[in-house]
Amino acid sequence: MTGKAQIVDRLVASGTPRAQAAAAVDAVLDVVTQSLAAGERVTLTGFGTFEPASRAARSARNPRTGAVVEVAATTVARFRPGAGLRTAVAHPDGVARVSTPAPVAPADVEKPAKVAKAPTSARPEKAGKAEKAGKAEKAGKAEKAGKAKAGKSATTEKAKAGKSAKTAKGTSGKAAKAARSGKRAASSGARAENGKKRGKKS
Repeated sequence: MTGKAQIVDRLVASGTPRAQAAAAVDAVLDVVTQSLAAGERVTLTGFGTFEPASRAARSARNPRTGAVVEVAATTVARFRPGAGLRTAVAHPDGVARVSTPAPVAPADVEKPAKVAKAPTSARPEKAGKAEKAGKAEKAGKAEKAGKAKAGKSATTEKAKAGKSAKTAKGTSGKAAKAARSGKRAASSGARAENGKKRGKKS
């Protein structure tokens, strides 16, 4: 175990006179003690921090008699080691020991779960084909409608022309009949006139 005397001995072994070594150790301990008593924190960078801590009143038990003893509230000194001190204690030979993980058997390795692809309503390529097919269908319907309309118009024109021809034919037929009737009437009139002339002569 290392105590105050052993600390002084180590300082003396490093070349410091014993009186100065002892005075230095006492001075450090006195400063830490007075600071904690005053409620102050003492921090030695890399070594640790001394700080006062309040402890509330509690009930304790005497280990010899088993009797319950009331312990009053008090203030105690606490020490928190620094990073340098923790490392030196954990690795006294100065070599940090890194634990290597045990190899994992292939059977124990979990395969990453497959991410389900979100269903898409329609892919761009299919959408383009559907759009082209729709346009072609509309164009075909429009072309058929145009042809049907043109055919209907042609049929109507033909019907009108046929009706006009029939009307003209009927009119010409009536005119011919009228001419024939006129000729017959004229012939009858001429015959009657000739008969009258013959009657007068006789």
